[in-house]
Amino acid sequence: MDSALLFPYEKLRPEQERLVKDVELCLKEGKHLLAHAPTGLGKTIAALGPCLKYAIEHGKTVFFLTSRHTQHALAVQTLKDIKDAFNLKFTCCDLIAKKWMCCQPGSQQMQSGEFQEYCKSLRNEDVCEYYTNLREHGQTSSLAKKALLQIATKAPADTKTIIDVSRECHVCPYEIAALLAKEAQVVIADYNYIFNQHIRESFFKRADKKIEDCVIVVDEAHNLPGRCREMMSEKLSTFVLERAISEAKKYKHDEVEERLVAIVSVLKELDAQIEEGQEEGFVLKGEFTKALEKRFSYDQTQQQLAIFGNIILEEQKQSFVSVVAAFLASWKGSDAGYCRSILRVAGKQGPQLTLRYTCLDPSLITRQVFQDCENSILMSGTLTPPEMYADLLGLKNYEIKQYVDPFTEEHRLNLVIEDVTTKFTYRNAEQYEQIASICADIVKAVPGNTLLFFPSYSLRNDVKKYFDQLCTRLILTEVPGMSKEQKAAMLDKFRGARERGAALLAVTGGSFGEGIDLPGDDLKCVVVVGVPLQKPDLETKDLISYYDDKYGEGMNYGYIYPAITKTMQNAGRCIRSETDRGVVVFMDARYTWEHYAKCFPPEWKMQITKRWSERVRSFFA
Repeated sequence: MDSALLFPYEKLRPEQERLVKDVELCLKEGKHLLAHAPTGLGKTIAALGPCLKYAIEHGKTVFFLTSRHTQHALAVQTLKDIKDAFNLKFTCCDLIAKKWMCCQPGSQQMQSGEFQEYCKSLRNEDVCEYYTNLREHGQTSSLAKKALLQIATKAPADTKTIIDVSRECHVCPYEIAALLAKEAQVVIADYNYIFNQHIRESFFKRADKKIEDCVIVVDEAHNLPGRCREMMSEKLSTFVLERAISEAKKYKHDEVEERLVAIVSVLKELDAQIEEGQEEGFVLKGEFTKALEKRFSYDQTQQQLAIFGNIILEEQKQSFVSVVAAFLASWKGSDAGYCRSILRVAGKQGPQLTLRYTCLDPSLITRQVFQDCENSILMSGTLTPPEMYADLLGLKNYEIKQYVDPFTEEHRLNLVIEDVTTKFTYRNAEQYEQIASICADIVKAVPGNTLLFFPSYSLRNDVKKYFDQLCTRLILTEVPGMSKEQKAAMLDKFRGARERGAALLAVTGGSFGEGIDLPGDDLKCVVVVGVPLQKPDLETKDLISYYDDKYGEGMNYGYIYPAITKTMQNAGRCIRSETDRGVVVFMDARYTWEHYAKCFPPEWKMQITKRWSERVRSFFA
């Protein structure tokens, strides 16, 4: 244990110590740190220890941002270990999205935007007892004080504790968390609490915080550009519009119905302009607004739908009309850094149309945040190439550090098989059969479980037809849209088969690509089949063009590197601790190409082989 570093464990590994020292130096010099720190290094404590020490000494607040609930739990446990080891007094606040903390029945079924409007209306009308119970005569109520005292006895408390105690005391968990955050040196939260401007401003006002006084730690930072683009993107489909029309009919609001029908007509007009043989086309901002203006005032339509949507929310906790209103408001946003398009997809009841307003540039919101905050630590096991993330997030005054994988060659074997490819022009039955044969050979050679990732469900299914005939192990197959319960059940079945061995056929961007732990003997091998390149649709082409103009790296930043990052995340499922041993196989000729291969950390020592079965057997022998 090291009290100077707030490191509560006995052993500080060399690369972990490097990370701790680099975090300390960046805090001291007021810089941002981009840290490529492989799985198993102990990133959480390496960042939280020095950041907490700095926050206590300088009156700052650490925001530990993560999108995974398991990482929330790990961060809380790490802080408990620090508190117990050094008898240190500090306050921690653990937050999840506001709607998931709400005590009102039905709130968790709403979309985020709907919930915000619903919550606002309940507060304004003084009909939420959990909110009104917070104050007495303009002061913090006795119920709120009781909740805060109970939470203090369990500090550092996780979100579940905050919600349970607040519910027992009949006060709003989110508002209690905000009161807790006022005194907190550490706030554990989702990315939204910092990078969504509306949520940040609302929470910071309640918690009496300023971004200038915050140290931001971003866990799994490779996800941040995509998450920020997603936050700033909106879409409107005929599916949503049809349900909004049904709501207008249900509540007998003829004028709202007429305006919604008019919007459907406009989408059909835009669809008619798509080139023959194509499924999508670009749309100018004015094309949509002017087409609607021919029928109704655009602004009046947006305002009327917003008002009516709020009325519906009060009645049934969910409103498609309010979703339409939110899209109309967003559509009038900036063109710079955005793509506007319409997509047609075949459906059972005819073609479904989706009008899209897609953010291309995450730095539109991240640049100012990183400019204003005290310091930031961005860390991930797949933060490569780090220069790309510095560009995409608009970072200035930063340091890049890459740490050596703690797992030696004895623990991990990385193979590349160049005999096959999933490149679109090479896809055929013969190629699928060859892929299936190699996969079956590898699965047979592994003394335990193998997780196989494919670029898409359709390609996976094409290979599976042959694989089913060749593989003698238990075969489990991921299906699209699995619930948490289905996912957990499949993982349990997979773990239970580790003695005799099983093959789980999954998809790169599906339920098992990231955020699952299969330590020790639960997983012995990961096979990444193909390169999960994004479909070259209009949005992807526009993204490539935008990044080419801005950085001169269009194909890399917008197309190749994001796909490689996904495969590295898949590979990371295999080895989760320094005692694990496993094989990772990248199966595609493109992984030998220079601009693909250079994305992988040099310490991975990728080895091209034609003797895959022999190499796998000898490794485990």
